[in-house]
Amino acid sequence: MATQLAGQLGISTPIGDLLGSSDAEMEAEFADYAALGVKWLRTDFLWDWVKPTARSAYDWTVYDKVVTMAEKYGIEVLALVNGETSWASKTLSNAYAQEAFGDFAAAAAAHFGDRIDYWEIFNEPNLRGITAANYTAALKEAHDGIKAVDADDVVITAGLAAVPSTANGLYGAVDYLRGIYASGGGGYFDAVGYHPYTYPYMPSASDSWNGWQIMEDGIRATMTANGDAGLGVWITEIGAPTAGSANAVSQSTQATILSQAVGLAESYDWAGPLLWYSYKDRGGASTDPENWFGLIGPDGTRKLAYATFQALAREQGTEGEAPVVTPTPTPAPTPTPTPTQTPTFSGYRYDGTSASETIIGNDQANYIQGGRGDDILLGGKGDDVLIGQWGNDILTGGAGKDRFVYKDPAGMGWDTITDFEKGDRIDLTGIDANSRVAGDQAFKFIGSAWLAKSADLGFYQDAARGCTWVQGDLNGDKLYDFSIRVEGLLTFDASDFLL
Repeated sequence: MATQLAGQLGISTPIGDLLGSSDAEMEAEFADYAALGVKWLRTDFLWDWVKPTARSAYDWTVYDKVVTMAEKYGIEVLALVNGETSWASKTLSNAYAQEAFGDFAAAAAAHFGDRIDYWEIFNEPNLRGITAANYTAALKEAHDGIKAVDADDVVITAGLAAVPSTANGLYGAVDYLRGIYASGGGGYFDAVGYHPYTYPYMPSASDSWNGWQIMEDGIRATMTANGDAGLGVWITEIGAPTAGSANAVSQSTQATILSQAVGLAESYDWAGPLLWYSYKDRGGASTDPENWFGLIGPDGTRKLAYATFQALAREQGTEGEAPVVTPTPTPAPTPTPTPTQTPTFSGYRYDGTSASETIIGNDQANYIQGGRGDDILLGGKGDDVLIGQWGNDILTGGAGKDRFVYKDPAGMGWDTITDFEKGDRIDLTGIDANSRVAGDQAFKFIGSAWLAKSADLGFYQDAARGCTWVQGDLNGDKLYDFSIRVEGLLTFDASDFLL
């Protein structure tokens, strides 16, 4: 098993980004990991990819390639056992889903044997409407399944999102960890996973809501209070985007966040490895910060943080063969479609397809409906109607009084509205707000109060991420059944919605 040093550097890369467009592209990325000095790779082992139906056999083909490549380049894999399926509860809310998730984790451990020794159980469940009690039940199943295969394997809790406090179906990180302990989770993990994002501020900022401060104070205090002071905290994600929102940072600030985070982590006797999110910018929409967290730009241009990572890894004794490059950075390009680019269509209406598309409006009052892919919808100068429909969509209204329409909560992914302003509307009239009674019910706007009953619609300002979440409860369980991310810290009122 690998030596686990405080602040030891790794990369957290989503599996879709890691695979690239070919095996050759993936190997080139691994070769650069080695040159950077990457010791750890965290990537998601997606339940639905491996077992798409309840009766299908486990298919590890994709992950066999990844693990083989990691072995070739001497990189330890932290397997993120993650994802949701179409055939089990997305919120792990019953014994069937919890046991099936545990079976998935056990099957992964059995398949990979000594090739993988480190397992993180789920990703940011405190953002996904999964109660601490339900998560803990699944954690226990996964822990026991993995340990039955190899008692020496290391089980890490889900990397918790740095949510400062519990509200509107988002669970504060400290509250969630307390809930894991209260549900009997102590003894079912070897380390705590946590994501101390701080951008645009530094890890050293002492504000109580700062993601790093939450870790230093509340996370560690909760572990100590429950007899786990001797366990570590693995920083399984941290990073900062260099474009995409008002909270994006400069290349210099991104590099400083990395350097400061590693320095602080190395000073703690309780810190585990630190995995930077992520390696390469996806590119695409400049309005989506998720596209700009990389150490390199979408065209391979190295940012300042690349050289910082490499130098820090060298100091830790894990550098590769490539020399450290003193950067003369070129800002990462942002070749992002904007409403001033060539429109996708000439009429007033466009209906998307099953593919992931970028759909650019024109000067008319457009009606743009995305399809089943992860779409980017950009309105033009008119009063536009934008319908994301299915998938994880990014919606930008542009000029005019725009309407963002949602009709199918079951099919909604994790949508982002980038430029909501007064005069725009979020239209929820197509959703039955109370699934427990007959007819088509309207929502009741409750502001920032906690969701309490069917048809409640509220919002939560997430200072750590610089965004606001709009969420609704359809069945009275006090949890959100859909969640829409709106960039910026906004104070919504009822006039911002069509209910």
